[in-house]
Amino acid sequence: MGNFKIHNSASRTLVFALLALVFASCADSIQEPDDPAMAPAKAGAYENLSLSTSSGDWHDCTVSSNSDGSYTITTSGSDPYFRTTKLGRTKTYASSYNMISFEYQAESSIDYFKMYFCPPEAESTASSMQVLKSSSTWKQVDIDISKYRADYGWANSTFSIISSSRWYIRFNVTGPIGNVVKIRNLRIREKTADEEAQAAESNNFIADKQAFANRIDNYLNTNFSSSVQQVEVTKEEVVIRGITSGQGRFALAEITPYENITEMETFPHLTAIRGSQFSIRLPRIINRDGYDYDRLLSKWAIVSLNDDMQTLASHARYADKVAAIRSPQPMTPKSKKGLLGYPTHTTPDGVRDLTALNCGIACNGFHLDEWLMTKPLATTAGEGNPNYPAEEYTYGGRKYYISGMKIREFDGLISNYCAQGMQVIMYIAIWTTSTYDSNIKPLLIHPECNGGYQLMPNTTSPDAINAYAAIMTYLAERYSRSDAMRVHHWVAHNEVNAQEIWCNMGSNQPQLYFSDTYMKSMRLIYNITRQYDQNAATMTCFEHNWAVAQNNDASYAAASILSDIKRYCAAEGDFWWGLGHHPYPYNLNVARFWDSSIADADVNHVNFTQSTPQVTFYNLEVLQDWAYRTENMYQGTKKRVIYLCEQGLNTPDYSDESLTNQAAGVCWLWKKVNALSAIDGITYYAWQDHTGDGALRLGLRKYSDSPYNSERKPSWFVWQAAGTDTEDEVFAPYLSVCGLSDWSQVLH
Repeated sequence: MGNFKIHNSASRTLVFALLALVFASCADSIQEPDDPAMAPAKAGAYENLSLSTSSGDWHDCTVSSNSDGSYTITTSGSDPYFRTTKLGRTKTYASSYNMISFEYQAESSIDYFKMYFCPPEAESTASSMQVLKSSSTWKQVDIDISKYRADYGWANSTFSIISSSRWYIRFNVTGPIGNVVKIRNLRIREKTADEEAQAAESNNFIADKQAFANRIDNYLNTNFSSSVQQVEVTKEEVVIRGITSGQGRFALAEITPYENITEMETFPHLTAIRGSQFSIRLPRIINRDGYDYDRLLSKWAIVSLNDDMQTLASHARYADKVAAIRSPQPMTPKSKKGLLGYPTHTTPDGVRDLTALNCGIACNGFHLDEWLMTKPLATTAGEGNPNYPAEEYTYGGRKYYISGMKIREFDGLISNYCAQGMQVIMYIAIWTTSTYDSNIKPLLIHPECNGGYQLMPNTTSPDAINAYAAIMTYLAERYSRSDAMRVHHWVAHNEVNAQEIWCNMGSNQPQLYFSDTYMKSMRLIYNITRQYDQNAATMTCFEHNWAVAQNNDASYAAASILSDIKRYCAAEGDFWWGLGHHPYPYNLNVARFWDSSIADADVNHVNFTQSTPQVTFYNLEVLQDWAYRTENMYQGTKKRVIYLCEQGLNTPDYSDESLTNQAAGVCWLWKKVNALSAIDGITYYAWQDHTGDGALRLGLRKYSDSPYNSERKPSWFVWQAAGTDTEDEVFAPYLSVCGLSDWSQVLH
């Protein structure tokens, strides 16, 4: 393919989609071997690597060797890792050895698999994080390590390990405690001819995406002399007003969500502009690409028409005003206190706790792939349950089906929340494992997705946009009919700065390339939901890495993505977006995040400036400072909503010490959140411990199975008392645990 350059948007989208499928194997790959009994060796030279069975070389697990040459790893704690045998002080590998390969079996999924290449002075350098799914047969894993060579401290011509200490590879296999993993045929090797060819094409593909990102950067930085000044969407029309500057002819260009404005040399949807000041009225619904397309979703730009050339002459602008089909009154929650993931529709404890904990906010998630279908499936998984038949739904002239079980489930869930006077916040998510209708996958899932838990929605084609808009319109309309069953704010996906795991759009994505797609998704959610609630914010969502990305190959800094969003708003019009943040501790296993005597405590790793690596429970003042800066406010005057949508503290076990530390930490975070005016609410995660969180026990209740039987932890009583007349009494025993004499000391 070479360094190709495609400016036709539709062609470019198709090529990117095809290349994404071709090059998925160029990243870390997992494959079924041809022979499950013994996978064939990869072609080319290699050297075998051995795992160490010495107890000093593994942590929170045990490693044993088997007679067939494989190894068995049994995890026993929340941070399991193991190592290869030490390779000597002056070990040399040929420069062609750019792959690590092995085969594995696992009783349960490995939630976070990483490799660390470890001269001790560089042990923090890790490969991309990935998920290894459970398997009873051998699966092949091939990891291209060439891009990490400089980080690993290996020489350019050869992989030469010259260190005062011996060298090794460390493997992290975070997941459920008690997981049994087998590994065999661990090798460092040459690439095959196919892998070399794929890597070369992949490098070109990555370079082309970087060039795309550079053009976006230039577009956002350009100071155009013409401008679209306002876009208003009425019930029947779209009204676009603007000013042109300069000589020659101009036209108004409509850009759909599946078109890329920086890649277009011609604009297919043009309307002539007459006069330097214009107001153009166009029908809102138009037949396009086989759909009854709603121009609510489009943005509008001015194009110069000179010498048969079409040249972008302004930034594009999305709708500033959208006619309200309905708009309930804004709601201020009765308390900042909330919970994420109440199972109130299934468990008696959940229903009782909804009243007992007296929360003001509830947070949950719509998994779009479980809701939308191309046909009514007759299965027992829920979407075609005969007791709750699928609902036929037409959008854009295309017929879809909505899961009857999901309607029943969330009608009950959201109505329970609203009956308690709670504000409801819902994530918009797509899970990699839960898609029931295989035909919906290519419509909903971005074509470059290659793994992770949750996925970026597809915005690359008319079919994809119509399906995405269909399910969002259905949800927004249904859950805004009255305050008895209402969603108040919408979260655009999960932890998008950790995109490779939690909003996957593929590996090695240039940040602005990713942000451009993310902005299209946010705008689609916002423009659709605001028809039914003019006060609803569309919220972004980040994990705790603020100014420094967790992994440069797989994630971004939250502050950097926020900067991208603000640049788009400055160029294409501001909108009512908010900030969702997950301020987990620096180390998720450490509940005493304030304790400087613990090496991995937050106090030792964060600060109170905008350049802090992370924003955790300890330094939430960073969000307070960010919120009240004029440049971060809505149209420069209104503070954006900020919710802490998912976070909790771990109890590594159920000892009195662990339970006390968790409860003390919950006191600390509540006192801080309640005192910071910029933070509108916190939904604690989780209501109850469950195995889906691997080794973490973040809940206010213990596991539901025997012998724990959902027993309430001390933190449950802390959360119940928070914001009530009994708060001081219940919190008092934990002051000394936190090393404080007064709760005001939690503030910086």
